[in-house]
Amino acid sequence: MTKQGRIEYLVCTLCVWVSGFVIYGLLGSIQPIFNGSGWISFLVIGLAGGLFLGSIASAIILAAVFFRKQGISLKIIAALLWPLTMAVCMYVGIFTYLPYQIYNVIKILSIIRTERQNPEAGAIPEAETAPIDTQSNN
Repeated sequence: MTKQGRIEYLVCTLCVWVSGFVIYGLLGSIQPIFNGSGWISFLVIGLAGGLFLGSIASAIILAAVFFRKQGISLKIIAALLWPLTMAVCMYVGIFTYLPYQIYNVIKILSIIRTERQNPEAGAIPEAETAPIDTQSNN
């Protein structure tokens, strides 16, 4: 995945996580279940809801990327076995959400650090861009 793709993935999943946090947090604070405190219920249920919705978004994005790279036969089998495919995608998304977010942030920071240390990494070498000497004595 490219740097741009990693950043887009991170922004999309974090936006869904924040919206899930707010929605589920507000629902959890309506009827407090932790020591009768609305704030504790807001935080705990909000964190769980944000994690749940962020995991679903991550599962959808990663499944789309995975199936885009696969052959037509696997896509047909996955479509025929859609309940199993959906369950596997959701479980993978839920169990890999936090580790992949951490890995993704580390990878983005590593790419940025590499770009700062070597700003000419993407530049064309000087020999390829040197003007052609038409006044050669040969």
